[in-house]
Amino acid sequence: SDFSTRIHLIPSVCLGRVCVCTMASRKLAYNEAPWRRTLAATLVFESVVDGRVALRHGERLSAVASGGSGGLTAPGHLISAGGGASLLETHEHKPPKINTERANFESAQEAWDRKQKELREAIRGKKDNETAPISTTPEPIVRRLKCGVTEKVGSWTSKADRCPKECPFFVQDRGDDQFCTFTCVAAEDCAKFHPETQIGDKELGVCRACSIDGCKKCDTSVRVDRCAECEAGYIMKDDGTCHLWYMGRWVYGVLAVLCLFVALIVIWVADMAFRPRWNEKGLDEGLSARESMKLHNYEKDPPQQYPIGTNLHTTVVAGPGMLLHFNFQLAVIVWAFLVAVVWMCFAYFVDEHLWKLGTRKYGTPRDNCILVAWGYETQQRLMWTKVAFLWIVYIGTCVLVGLFSIFQYRKHQQLDVDYKTIKDFSAMLVGLPELPGTRSLEEDLKAAVSSWSGETVVGVSVAWMYKDKGEEIDMLMMKNLRERLEECDLAPRDVDLEPPEMGRVRKWLWTAEQSMFGLRPGEDEASASFDAAAIKELLLGLKSSPRAVVVFDTEEARTRAVEKSLQSEGFAVEDFHVALEEIGVEPDTVQWANLADICASNVVRKVILGFGIIGLACLFWAVVFYAPYAYYVLTFNYSNGRQPGFIVGFSFSMIVVIGNAIMYEVCARISDWVGLSFRDQREVCYMILYTIACMFNVLLDFVTTYITSEIILESLGFRSYFGVKFSEIDTFTEKFETYGMQRSLAENTYAYAFPSTFLIPFLIEWMPTIALPYWVGHLIVKSHPEVRGLDAEGWLEMLPMDIGRYADILLNIILGVLIFYFPGGYTWILFLGMAGSHIYIYLFDHIRVLRSIPSCTFASYDIEWWAQALMAPIIGVMASCLVFKSNCEPGCHCMRGIPLILLCSAAWVAHVIVHIALLIFVVPKFGTPPPQEDPAMNETFESLNKRVPCSWFSSNPVHCLRSKYFYKNSPPCVYYVRGREYLMKANNAIGVFFDGKRAEKKA
Repeated sequence: SDFSTRIHLIPSVCLGRVCVCTMASRKLAYNEAPWRRTLAATLVFESVVDGRVALRHGERLSAVASGGSGGLTAPGHLISAGGGASLLETHEHKPPKINTERANFESAQEAWDRKQKELREAIRGKKDNETAPISTTPEPIVRRLKCGVTEKVGSWTSKADRCPKECPFFVQDRGDDQFCTFTCVAAEDCAKFHPETQIGDKELGVCRACSIDGCKKCDTSVRVDRCAECEAGYIMKDDGTCHLWYMGRWVYGVLAVLCLFVALIVIWVADMAFRPRWNEKGLDEGLSARESMKLHNYEKDPPQQYPIGTNLHTTVVAGPGMLLHFNFQLAVIVWAFLVAVVWMCFAYFVDEHLWKLGTRKYGTPRDNCILVAWGYETQQRLMWTKVAFLWIVYIGTCVLVGLFSIFQYRKHQQLDVDYKTIKDFSAMLVGLPELPGTRSLEEDLKAAVSSWSGETVVGVSVAWMYKDKGEEIDMLMMKNLRERLEECDLAPRDVDLEPPEMGRVRKWLWTAEQSMFGLRPGEDEASASFDAAAIKELLLGLKSSPRAVVVFDTEEARTRAVEKSLQSEGFAVEDFHVALEEIGVEPDTVQWANLADICASNVVRKVILGFGIIGLACLFWAVVFYAPYAYYVLTFNYSNGRQPGFIVGFSFSMIVVIGNAIMYEVCARISDWVGLSFRDQREVCYMILYTIACMFNVLLDFVTTYITSEIILESLGFRSYFGVKFSEIDTFTEKFETYGMQRSLAENTYAYAFPSTFLIPFLIEWMPTIALPYWVGHLIVKSHPEVRGLDAEGWLEMLPMDIGRYADILLNIILGVLIFYFPGGYTWILFLGMAGSHIYIYLFDHIRVLRSIPSCTFASYDIEWWAQALMAPIIGVMASCLVFKSNCEPGCHCMRGIPLILLCSAAWVAHVIVHIALLIFVVPKFGTPPPQEDPAMNETFESLNKRVPCSWFSSNPVHCLRSKYFYKNSPPCVYYVRGREYLMKANNAIGVFFDGKRAEKKA
C-alpha cells in the first residue's frame, strides 16, 4: 500500500534479550482511524540491557511498518521483529473500542502486570547475568551510545543517556525524513547533520545554535555565539550580540531624572517625619474622630467597638450584607481546598505522574522530544482521570453552589426577621410630579399618606433635585456643621496661624505643602457668603423628584400600607397618582442627588459608554505595559531549555497587578459616574464591570500567550506527537491539544494566577488603603498648627468600605477554573495557593472591618445575588472544559475544529441558562417561611432611631436644610456625619429621636 502503519509495542515480560510485547497498529493515513488489532509479539533486542530498559520503563516502543511489506523501521536498539513477528499466541485479541487517535492500552497494561508477576515467580532466587529482579520504579539506566548511529528518541528513552567521549554531542539528524532522530558527533561534525547547530556545548552535551536574545539569524560561519541578523527593535553590536534599541543614553537620562525626583520625595518625607509635633491638639482631634468613626455596637451603653475576635458569621456589625459577604469568602476557601484534595487523591491513589504532568521544564531538543512524547502519552493514558476529576468537581460544585445559594437566601431572610433596621419601617413613594420648594411638601405628603392608609406616619423625606447645585449644598452642610460645633462649644480655639520657627529649606517645604494641599485656616469665603436669605432662596428654587420616602411607626403599618397600595394599584394625592413600594436598602447607602435624578435610559447609556472606556483602559495597559513584556518574551532565545530569569517573572507579576489596579480604578470611576441611587447598586455595578474588565485582561494575555507560544514552538522545530510540524497543523483545536501548547498555556495560567493575582495585590493592599492615607494625614496634621477641627478629621479619616471584594474573589475563581483545560500538574498547587491566599484575604478583611473602616451598613441582598449569578458563567467554563476533555474518549462524542468549539460553547450557554433559572425560580422556593410571631414585634421606629443615628431624615441634606431654614424647627434635623453623632439633637415632633448625649459618652 502507499501509506504506513503506526505500531505501538508495550513490553510485557523479558527473559534475556527476548521480550514479549503487546502490539497495537493503525493506519497513519487516517488520523481518526481506530486501532486495528492487538497482538502478542516477540522482540529480540541487541543486549540484555536493552530488553531490561524496555521492560523496566514499561512504555511504548514506536515503530513504523511501511508499504505493506511488513518490514519495521524501529528504534536503533531494536534488531528484529519479523513482518508478522514471532507470535506466541495464534489468535488475535479483540481490540479496545477506540474511535480516535487516543489509544487505550489498559488491556496491554493488565497483560504486562500479569506477565511481570509470573516472571518474578519464575526467576526468584536466580542470580545469573541474564536475569535480575525487576523493580517497578527503577532509576533510569544510563546507556553509552555509539558515534554516528542515528537513534529515534521517544517516551521510552532516558534523558540520562550519554554520548561517548570521542563524540560527546547530541545533534538532531536532519539528513533523514524522520523526526526526533539524534546522533552522537564530535564538535566539528555538528553542522554536517544540522547546519544551524554548529556550536558544540560541553555543558549541555548538545550541538546548538547561537544563544543570543533578540537574534533572528545566527552566524553559522563560526562556532561561537554570534548573531548575523537581529530582530526588529534590536541593534547589532560589534561583538555579535543584540540589544534593545531603546536602551540608549536617553534611557539612562530619564532614569537619572526619576532617581533625582525620588530622592527629593524621600528627603521631603524624611523632613516631615522628623519635624516636631507643632499641632498636638489638632492631631488629638483628628485621631479621636477617627476612633469615633469606626464600627461601634450601639446595643452597649455607651457604644463600644466590637472585639477583634468577633464572629462575623453570626454577628451583624455592618448590616446583613457584610455577614453574607464573609460567608461567601469562607465558602470559596473550602471549595478551593476541596478541589485541590480531589486532584491530590487521584495523584496519590491512581498515578504519581499526575503530580507533575505539564510542569516539567523544556530542555535540549532531544529532551523536548522525550518530554513531548512522554507528556502526550501520559496525558492520553490518564485522560480518564481528568474527565473523572472534572465530573466530580463540576457536579460537586453545582451541588455546593446550589446549597450555598439556598443557605445565603435563608440566612438573609432570618437576619431580616431577627434584626429590625430603618428600612423595615420605610416605603418608597413613587409617581410624584415636579413640585416647587415653596410648598410644605413633606407635611402635605405625610398627611395625605396617613389619611389614605389609616396608619401612623412618622414623616416623609423628599428626594429633591439638586445635582446641579451640589457644590452649594455641600458648602451649606459644612457651614451648618461648623455652626453646630460652635453651639456645642466644640469648635477648635486658640488656633495658631503663625508658622513655627524653622530653617529656610524646611520653611520652603512647609509653605509648599500649604499651597499644594490647600491648608488654609478658617472658613472659606464661598461658605461664609451664604446668608439666611440666600440659603432660603436656594432651597425654594429646588424641585421635587418623583420619589420620596415615607417612614411609618411600625413595620406592620408599613407592610399593610404597601399591600394596600399594591391591591389598589396606587392612590391619588391631590391631582396626581402615586404608589408605595418596599425599600431594600438602608438610609446611609442612599445617594440623594442620584435618587432624585435617576433615569434608566441614562444609566444604560453610561454603562455602554463605560465598557468603551474599559476597552480603552485595557488597550492602554496592553500597549504601555504588556506589549514591551510580550515582545521581550517573544524575542527571547528559548533554545536548549533557556528560560527568562527572575526579573522577567517578577515583572510579569507586577504587570498583572498594575492591570488589575487600572481596571479597579476605571471601574470604580465608571460606577460612580453612572449615578445609581444606592451604594448597594453601585457595588453591584462595580462588581460586574470589574469582573468583565479583568476578563478582558485575561483574554488578552491568553491570546498573546497562545500566539507567542505558537511562534516559539514553530521556531524551535516542535512537532506533534505524530511527527506533524507545528506550522503544518491546520485547526485551532489540534494545535491547542498538542502537549507543547498545553504545557505553555498551563504555565502561563499558573503564573498569571499565583501569586500575581491571588496573593500579591492583597499583600500590598494594606499600604494604599490603610497605612499610606493614615501616614500622610498624620504627617500633615502634626506639622501644621493651622489644621484643626474638621480639617484635621478630614486628613485622618479612614477610607470607606466597599464590597468590591466580591469581584476580586470571582476573578480568582475564574483563573482557577481555566487551569482545568490543561495538564493537571498545576491543579493541586494552584488551588492550594488559592485557598491559602483567601485565608489571608479573609483575615485582612476581618481586621479591616472591625478596626479600619468608618461605620457603614450593607443590608441589601442584591450584591450577594449578583455574586451568585456571576458564578453561573464561571461554572459554565467547567462544563465547557468537561466537554472538551471528554472529546473522543471511549463512549463520548468525537469531533474536531469548529464543531468542537461550538459544542463547548453550547455547554457553557446551557449551564448559564439553567443556573440563572434555578437562582430565579427554584432557590426562592426554599426560603424560610415567615415566623408565626415576630421576635421583634415590639420594636418601633422611635425605639430603633434612639439607638441608630442615621435615618431617612438625618441622611438627606436638603431635608436637614429645609428643617432649619424653611420649617425653622427647633432643634432642627441635624445632618448625620460619621463620628459626629453627638452633635445630633432629638425632636420627636419631626421624627428625629436620636439624642447625641448618648453618643457623647462614646466620644
